[in-house]
Amino acid sequence: MAFKIGVYGSNIVESERALSLARELGQALAAHGCIVITGACSGMPYAVAKTAFEHGAEVWGFTPALNLDEHRRAYPQDDIGIYRRLIYVPPGYHDLFGLTPATAEQDWGARLKYRNVISTVNSDAGIIISGGWGTLNEFTNLIYEGKPIGVLVGSGGLADELPAWYPRLRKKTASPVLFEGNPTRLLSLILQRLE
Repeated sequence: MAFKIGVYGSNIVESERALSLARELGQALAAHGCIVITGACSGMPYAVAKTAFEHGAEVWGFTPALNLDEHRRAYPQDDIGIYRRLIYVPPGYHDLFGLTPATAEQDWGARLKYRNVISTVNSDAGIIISGGWGTLNEFTNLIYEGKPIGVLVGSGGLADELPAWYPRLRKKTASPVLFEGNPTRLLSLILQRLE
C-alpha cells in the first residue's frame, strides 16, 4: 500500500535553498512510492509535487476551486497535468457551509479552509515546508487528527519557527512531530512511524 503524504507550505517560493529542499523531497517521495497530496496551489508544495510527478509519483491536488476553469484562473502558471486526481470543493457548498450572501466575501477563505481539512484527513502523514498562516492551519489539522508530522527545518517560514515554538505548548498530542533539515532523512523518519 502506498502511503499518502501531504505536503503543506508557502504558496510562494521562499528561496533557492528552499526550492532545492523541495526538489529533494519530491524525489524522495517518488523513490518511496508515496502518493503526494497538496492543496493544489503554487509555491513550495507545487515544487515538491512537480518534482515527485517527474520522478513517477502519483499526485493528488485538493483545490479550493469549484471546477477546472476556476482552478486554472486561480493558478494559471501551474501545470495541472501533474495531478492524477484534482478534488474540487463540492457544488452547493454554500448550503453545506451555512454561507449566506452576507458572508460572500469570506467565500474563498472558507473554501481554502475546507481544502485544508479535507486534504489533511486524506493524508497518512504531513510534511511542513516553509509556510505561513495557511500552513499553520494545516499543521493544527494534522495535530488534531493525530497524524505524524515532519517539519523540514531550513526551508523558511513556519518550518523554521516551529522548532522553538512547538515545545512550549502545554497541551500535548498523539501526533509525533519530527524536526529535520534533510528531506530524505525526514521522509524516512515519517515512513518509520507509519510502518
